[in-house]
Amino acid sequence: MKQKSLFSAAMVAVLAFSFGMTSADDDSGDEKEMTRGEKRLERIMEKYEPTGETRHCVPLRYLRDSQIIDDQTIFFSGLGKRAYMNRMPHRCGSLAREERFMYSTSISQLCKSEIITVLDSFGRQWGSCGLGEFEEWQKKPKDDKAEKGDN
Repeated sequence: MKQKSLFSAAMVAVLAFSFGMTSADDDSGDEKEMTRGEKRLERIMEKYEPTGETRHCVPLRYLRDSQIIDDQTIFFSGLGKRAYMNRMPHRCGSLAREERFMYSTSISQLCKSEIITVLDSFGRQWGSCGLGEFEEWQKKPKDDKAEKGDN
């Protein structure tokens, strides 16, 4: 009986110490490493800025490329100076991990509530999600980049 209670007390002490270490690590915000999505968003924000405009649909001919930010956000690069950030209303499981999706549309636009399907590297489907509104972004003027380089 005594061995059981000593073992239990030791486990409680180990668990308490582990939790203490975790919360201490979480408090140090300076040492926190950025996630892949945070790094991607930071790179996007160096080049683009939001316009404040939103659209329900974007013509496919305006879209060039997409970057998965996280399980709820996709950044679509467009032609010229325009781009679109799509924040889905719900988390789309495995999207950030797989970084691949497909869609099928009968019109020449990608619209809010359009269904995308997450794919793995073998093309297997991992679930579907509905897109959100398209927030318009524009490339920052080149003058801003030149001024930053002069400092």
